[in-house]
Amino acid sequence: MAKKTFFPLLLLMLIGVRLPLHAKKADANERPHVVIMTDAETDDRCSMIHALLYANDMDIAAIIQTNSCFQRHGWSKDPWLKNMIDAYGKVLPNLRVHDSRYPSADYLHSVCFVGDEDRTHIPNIGKSFKSQYTGEPVCINPVEWEDTPGSDRIVELLLDNDPRQVIIQCWGGGNTAAKAFEKLKRKYPKQYDKAIQKAVLYCIWYQDAAGPYIEKEHPGATILLNHHFSGSWDYGTMTNTGAFVKDYLQNDKNPLGSLYEQPYISEGDTPAFLYCLGGAGLRSWKNPSYGGWGGRFYRVDGTKNVWRDTGFGEIREWMEHALHDFQARLQWCVTPEYSKANHAPVISLISPADLTIKSGETVRLSAKITDTDSIDIEAVWQLRGKMWEQKGRTREMFLANPAKFIERWRAGWSQMPAGTYDGYVDLIFDEKKATCSFVAPEVDKPQTIHILLEAFDMAIPRLTSYQRYIITVVPEKK
Repeated sequence: MAKKTFFPLLLLMLIGVRLPLHAKKADANERPHVVIMTDAETDDRCSMIHALLYANDMDIAAIIQTNSCFQRHGWSKDPWLKNMIDAYGKVLPNLRVHDSRYPSADYLHSVCFVGDEDRTHIPNIGKSFKSQYTGEPVCINPVEWEDTPGSDRIVELLLDNDPRQVIIQCWGGGNTAAKAFEKLKRKYPKQYDKAIQKAVLYCIWYQDAAGPYIEKEHPGATILLNHHFSGSWDYGTMTNTGAFVKDYLQNDKNPLGSLYEQPYISEGDTPAFLYCLGGAGLRSWKNPSYGGWGGRFYRVDGTKNVWRDTGFGEIREWMEHALHDFQARLQWCVTPEYSKANHAPVISLISPADLTIKSGETVRLSAKITDTDSIDIEAVWQLRGKMWEQKGRTREMFLANPAKFIERWRAGWSQMPAGTYDGYVDLIFDEKKATCSFVAPEVDKPQTIHILLEAFDMAIPRLTSYQRYIITVVPEKK
């Protein structure tokens, strides 16, 4: 018998030939529009490998090399970034088998810029700025600085006609963004108010003096300040992941993965781009309070647009999902056949993702979940056969009707702590069905409730897709 045995003919016909999972028509506006600013520290370089594997799910408008209080001289004279994108180009044909939206290496090279690497633009404050909180005194004046290709690129993006937010990920310092905002305000005063509102800075600490300056001088920009990457993705936290790195990155099969410098997962800047991920259905990057792979944020008292992360636990709860997804994409790099790799289930909406309903009415949520990846029947038996034999189910019984034994996916429903309603609702659902219901609570003013559908497959690595439902409950008229 051949090693790989598939489901009966009918299921094969259902599987058929399908497009790559994420290949969609005209989906540019559905993806987050991002700028990555990096000081090229070791953890940045590891994060960059991870980020490039999600170049299909982000619209990367610029990668800007900067400095920081840790890397004052910057690293743009070192070809690390060029080498990494070249390595990405080597695995790109395989990646495009799994998702046609991956951009070319030439495109990524074309959006690489050098930003601020002037060490004099970082005040002589040692490393104290690494733990700086909001509301500190302003101690820089970017009007005195020269423009850089990186700062000019940010100005260009904020002034263009694309209505999307520009999510500027500050893996290092934010001085390049500070200069861009200063120039925007001084040279384009009529467009400034509208343009600055497009800017969202996700800061991994304030690694230079740009944060307090932007808070005070450019309050129209949104700032997300993350301190709890430390304790989640940073140096020294995931030292138990050495086998993962050896098996999927430094395995002499993946030209991009081989550039991973650490012996374990060590990516202090990864939460900045994870904020933009988790699939379109999670919608975490639409609002800092929603929560997702990159954490959840609360607005700092006395500010309009400055947000702090709520804790490393808000990031840790998603780490297993994120690492499984990372593993799958690393396997895509070396798998030229779609059928021989795993892909996340697809959630199709039946009920709308946004609903308004009155108190006391029953909310009914439903979706269609599909997962038509091929299944390695032999591998499934090797994994679960001993357990099934203890229940009296023989190998012959399994091979005669594998669909009876194998679940393609399961669904989980939960209430997220993101809505304005501060109570809990009693969810009624079946994990084998993509349906959920609850009775809308009594409210005296409109309140929102966030319900999350998670659809995860039963393959290896186990992959999860999401759909966030936002229900607005209004008082019942009496």
